[in-house]
Amino acid sequence: MRKPITTGGSKNDLQDLRGAIADYTKTIELAPDDAIAYHNRGLVKITLNQKDGGCFDLSKAGELGLGKAYDMIRKYCN
Repeated sequence: MRKPITTGGSKNDLQDLRGAIADYTKTIELAPDDAIAYHNRGLVKITLNQKDGGCFDLSKAGELGLGKAYDMIRKYCN
């Protein structure tokens, strides 16, 4: 598995959640198999009450092999 190029964490840490989503989206455009970017973007979307989009992103992260995404789906999406 290739090392992810995930960005967005700094904006997330600064509570710039919309900026973090934009950064994670850019990462996904550059590396569509970056499960961590999908996972993190999903959690940020859920924080912003965008549950459907967030749960979709978590599901994609799981499909890409990030097992902990399924724990988050159970916690936030069911």
